[in-house]
Amino acid sequence: MEEPEEPADSGQSLVPVYIYSPEYVSMCDSLAKIPKRASMVHSLIEAYALHKQMRIVKPKVASMEEMATFHTDAYLQHLQKVSQEGDDDHPDSIEYGLGYDCPATEGIFDYAAAIGGATITAAQCLIDGMCKVAINWSGGWHHAKKDEASGFCYLNDAVLGILRLRRKFERILYVDLDLHHGDVY
Repeated sequence: MEEPEEPADSGQSLVPVYIYSPEYVSMCDSLAKIPKRASMVHSLIEAYALHKQMRIVKPKVASMEEMATFHTDAYLQHLQKVSQEGDDDHPDSIEYGLGYDCPATEGIFDYAAAIGGATITAAQCLIDGMCKVAINWSGGWHHAKKDEASGFCYLNDAVLGILRLRRKFERILYVDLDLHHGDVY
């Protein structure tokens, strides 16, 4: 019995995409709750030479419009304001979930935009057929709600990635392996 011929563009030869840049890792390392985690992960990837088996793609930063595909304008504007001021005591911050779990520190908006942009970059690589697997090791912040930070998450990059994937794919399987399930509504 003859084996069926595989289509020329079956994707079998596509290597995984690793969303990475030194600037991105540095930005991710700045989060006080998990300092240097991104650097440690990247060091392990290099130590095991995994980066040589992947295509490295530099992430873009999410625009306000991209982040607003899920998050409210009011929340994003407040996050941007307190991020510029480094104001952890702004009276409206509690309303937006900013506090102990998610402190409103200087630069947090840029951090969130970097994470969101990296996940959107990964999703776009899948849409463009560049790969079958795209990895953003610093992403997966899935507890943030439309108008509120939650569970150490300022931006829900998982939802942003899914929304980007929906431009091409009708069905998306999202598997949450975190101890706490995602709580977006």
